[in-house]
Amino acid sequence: MTDHHPTTAQATAQAAPGWYPDGSGGQRWWDGRGWTDHTAPAPAPAAPTGAAIVRPTLPAGTSVDNAWVWVVSLIMVVASLPFFFFDMSGYMRAIIEAEVSGSTSGIPSVMANYFVFLAVTQVLGLAAWGFTVFAAFRDYKHLESVGVVRPFHWAFAFIPYTIVYLIGRHVVLRKVVRTAGWPLWAHIASYGLVFVAAIVWAMVVMQSMFNDLMYMSFT
Repeated sequence: MTDHHPTTAQATAQAAPGWYPDGSGGQRWWDGRGWTDHTAPAPAPAAPTGAAIVRPTLPAGTSVDNAWVWVVSLIMVVASLPFFFFDMSGYMRAIIEAEVSGSTSGIPSVMANYFVFLAVTQVLGLAAWGFTVFAAFRDYKHLESVGVVRPFHWAFAFIPYTIVYLIGRHVVLRKVVRTAGWPLWAHIASYGLVFVAAIVWAMVVMQSMFNDLMYMSFT
């Protein structure tokens, strides 16, 4: 048997047993002291990993935004509306009156209304979330139909932060078509709108509570 030896480049690491090229297109086992009669075919070339997805550019003017993505973008505003219809002033007024008068007769009905409101808002929130996922799925299918290769996956809409899907969608689309990404920016703007509206609503409620306290203090 020909006395094979590992290459010079392997000299520093060949002390450990292992498979090494035997010069004939195969491999032979080096047991740490010498070559054995054990041979094996050369390993198959490793499949490339992390290969970039090739996404062909879409024709100019391709419409990538549709009604479904606008549903995804703006449904948060709709889902936030019930919050502003809760009678927080009436709720706090009943609590204050009970504290002042010592009578809790009005508390049960107020608490019942409060829990009904919570239940309704929870159901509406879940419905809005489910509809968002469905709208993302329809948007995904639309993007496939206009030629987008592997659009950002609609299942990311299951994450209860819609902006994750919209950002991923925008990043993918920017690679294949010129798009301003208005659904994403409109969604970000809606965060600001809801935030400002919540502050104004809280200020109105606090003012109403203050007026009730002043009235009770004089009566």
